[in-house]
Amino acid sequence: MSASVNDLFDVAIVGYGPVGQALAIALAQHGHRVLVVERWPEPYALPRAVSYDHETARILQSLGVAEAASAVAVAAERYEWRNAAGRVLLAFDGLDRMALSGWPDRLGFCQPELERVLDARVRSFTPQVTVLQGWTVMALHDGGEHVTLQAQATGSAGEPAKEFAARYVVGCDGASSFVRAAMGSDYQDLGFSADWLVVDVQPNDPSRWSNALVQVCDPARPTTDVMGGPARRRLEFMRLPGETLADMNTAETAWRLLGPIGWHAGNATLERHAVYTFRGCLARTWRAGRVLLAGDAAHLTPPFAGQGLCAGLRDAMALAWRLDLVLRGRARADLLDSYGEERAVHARRFIDFAIELGNVICVLDLAAAAGRDAFMLGEGANVEAKFPDAGLPASGLVRTGDAHAGALSMQARVGVDGRIGRFDDLVGGGFVLLGLDHDPAAALDASQRDFLGRLGVRAVGIGSGAAVDDVDGDYRRWFGQLGCRAVLT
Repeated sequence: MSASVNDLFDVAIVGYGPVGQALAIALAQHGHRVLVVERWPEPYALPRAVSYDHETARILQSLGVAEAASAVAVAAERYEWRNAAGRVLLAFDGLDRMALSGWPDRLGFCQPELERVLDARVRSFTPQVTVLQGWTVMALHDGGEHVTLQAQATGSAGEPAKEFAARYVVGCDGASSFVRAAMGSDYQDLGFSADWLVVDVQPNDPSRWSNALVQVCDPARPTTDVMGGPARRRLEFMRLPGETLADMNTAETAWRLLGPIGWHAGNATLERHAVYTFRGCLARTWRAGRVLLAGDAAHLTPPFAGQGLCAGLRDAMALAWRLDLVLRGRARADLLDSYGEERAVHARRFIDFAIELGNVICVLDLAAAAGRDAFMLGEGANVEAKFPDAGLPASGLVRTGDAHAGALSMQARVGVDGRIGRFDDLVGGGFVLLGLDHDPAAALDASQRDFLGRLGVRAVGIGSGAAVDDVDGDYRRWFGQLGCRAVLT
């Protein structure tokens, strides 16, 4: 089948993991026609990612899946690092408290369950979104006006390929991305690599489950012991020198390593075991003409900061609003250049942080580990444990000279027409010009209002005499911290 003008999709997404699903939903919500091509006929049924943050929870909220996603996630409380003797070296506290985005700071989840939630949302846009599972993209060609893709039924080398056309193509097809290779990009290796056995267990006794997050910095065997969402625990064991990948990746090895932690076949079900190479990588090029990358196709991060899925969903949202404006003719195509420039710097910040954590965790030398422990229990104990700043890097989209420009914006409880809820649910997400105690549109001239209107920016007043009630005073305090009376988010 050859593509014709009538078959032209706005965007074709290669890959149907959480990032491809999120991008498809975001674009469909903007009214665009989307094609998704996924090489596997069925979703991968076993867990991979197990953690996301409050910003990601707000992204899921924006995709219309907040309630369903919350049902398959649970908040963490504390992330502890312990040494071999069990002493706490470092602790990230208050992870269950409501964070800036209006959701708990850190949540655990089971990826297949989240993918089912996202898939149901994608299917709600049928026929606007077409999902082809069990089809492998074999070739793509950027013809200038659109991109042509050729796909073949996976495992059917002798059958004829189908041809599709889209105005833009986004590769969400993972670390071994075909799209990345086809656009001539490659990974920059950021200098971290370690093999770990990843094990997921389901406790037979629900009382044995907990939401604890523990990193054991034991030079005899660095080990991770965290929740994998409701009713699951995730255990990760570093491969030591002299151990082979084949020896590590067996059920016998998994049970042997689980035993000292208290898990055995009598109290848990071994859901899966797999050896992964934890790496830090960043694509050198994120856009080539009408072809772009997102998710693991664009970056890989070690899991120690729990930011892999978060980075991919940030990609999806940062790309969706840009593609929307370009597809509608409200912005030039070169707006898409800012996507990779912005996301590469931001993703690199969190990758570097995860690598830094990994270099501390993965110490196998006894003397070096003793020195690390002594420092962290001594003068290092006064160092505040915190994750990197989530703000956007400097760019043409962020006002220079403004200390707060690019910062993550607040979402708190508001009241509208007698209802109380999160801001995005009652007022709406997207671009907002928010004014404290006044309607900010009143200060704009006609050309400014026209410009914001073309970009879909809504002007909203909150607080005294405004249409939106600041229920808990959070926005008033936030504006006070920013030192202003209007914010464009």
